[in-house]
Order: sequence, then C-alpha cells, then structure tokens
Amino acid sequence: MALYVMALAAIVATTGIGIVIRKAMREMAATPDQRQQIQSRMFIGVAIAEALPLILIVLGFIMLESFTGSVVVPVAIIIAVTAINFVVLLRTFLDLVKDPHADKQTKTMVQTTFFIGYALMTAVPIIAIVASLIAAG
Repeated sequence: MALYVMALAAIVATTGIGIVIRKAMREMAATPDQRQQIQSRMFIGVAIAEALPLILIVLGFIMLESFTGSVVVPVAIIIAVTAINFVVLLRTFLDLVKDPHADKQTKTMVQTTFFIGYALMTAVPIIAIVASLIAAG
C-alpha cells in the first residue's frame, strides 16, 4: 500500500505542477512585461500543488516499513504519469517557442520556465521511485 500512496503523490504532484507551469508559460508568452508577477504566482501555485504530495510521501515512508508486494505496478504508474505530463508540458513549450510573433526574450523566458517546471515536476516521482527501490531491496 505504501508505494501506491507514493504513486498517488507522484500523480498529484506532476499533474498539479504541470498545470501551473503550462499556465505560467502561456501567460509569459502573452504578457512578457509581467514576468515577475507571473513567476511569483507560479511558485505559489507550485507550493500549493506540492503540499498534498509531500504529506503523501511522508505517509508512504511511514508505511514503507511494513510493505510486502511487488514494486512493478506502482513504479510503472509513476513513470507513465510523469512521462505523460512531461509530453504535455513539452508540447506547450514547443507551441509557444515556435510562435513566429514571439520575440527572443519571450522565448527565453518560456524556455527557462519550462526547465524549472520540468525539474519541479520530476522531484516527487524521483523520491517515489527511490522509495520503491528501497522497498524492493
């Protein structure tokens, strides 16, 4: 059960953070002069989106001691959800960067936001996969 709790944490984290980052990238492309306000709202949104997953990760580690079972299904869920959310984030990024009306500075802001979002989006799934490796070992 512990690894399924961590898989749920990965689902909630990657989906929530992905939504926040995609919205921030679109806003930056639309109104690049408000970059600082958009980034502030983005990081607040990421913090809110990670609140529940962090609680679930802690709960999963508490329950990990009594875990018996296969790690394959939870790890597959974690990898699949992370990959799907990455592809959606990447498509949004590519659509915004390929816009012929966007200037170079706007494209750079969107690119930076994409990479920050990707790093934030993969943090909880990496923790969940490490916990799975611990449970399997």
